[in-house]
Amino acid sequence: MREKFCPKCGRSVEKLYNDLCKDCFLEKFSLVKDIPDRIIVKICKSCGKYFIDQKESHTLENTIDLFLPDLLENPEITNATYRIEKNKIHLNLDLKFDDLEKKEEKTSELVIKSILCQSCSMKKSGYFQAVLQVRSPKQLHERLEQEVKNQINLLAKQNKSAFISKIEDSKNGFDVYIGSRSVANEVAKKLKNKFGAEKKISRKLSGMKGGKRVYRDTILVSIGD
Repeated sequence: MREKFCPKCGRSVEKLYNDLCKDCFLEKFSLVKDIPDRIIVKICKSCGKYFIDQKESHTLENTIDLFLPDLLENPEITNATYRIEKNKIHLNLDLKFDDLEKKEEKTSELVIKSILCQSCSMKKSGYFQAVLQVRSPKQLHERLEQEVKNQINLLAKQNKSAFISKIEDSKNGFDVYIGSRSVANEVAKKLKNKFGAEKKISRKLSGMKGGKRVYRDTILVSIGD
């Protein structure tokens, strides 16, 4: 077998890894440098959700679980585990290159910043795109109001604008101010299908945003006896 020499240490070896001997390569081979020294997670002081790099979750652990796979997307990482301890994230990596294996550890500072998320900020400001007007016999008001809240909570899992800015009592029913026209329409459709309601929509220009017209919908859902 032809003798090979490591250009860094000068040793004679049988095999080179990226032109280095095993020891010199493993000394150089590292992926923890790609892990930031500080990992910043934001928590909404209103709804309690955690946010990191456009990802969100209801718990800190789930948020880190969503964040790390993108950070560690490397075929040379065979396994990765972590633990959160106070304001630190301790990360353990198992690496493999060719027939070589290596373990690495990294401790990053965990910084949690308090914010008001976009959805809660819009809700707090009273923002809405649609008014859902529910009209029904009085004995159905409480049930229908809870139904509307339940439907919006379900839709909020996919749509950040699925929120209620306010609810006002009205003659023969109540009015729900909703952050999204599409969400309001979806809720109205659910009420129509479930309770045999009549549905009417009117649209009004409310202003301009980014050179485009902005409309608000008023959706009337009427349920008979």
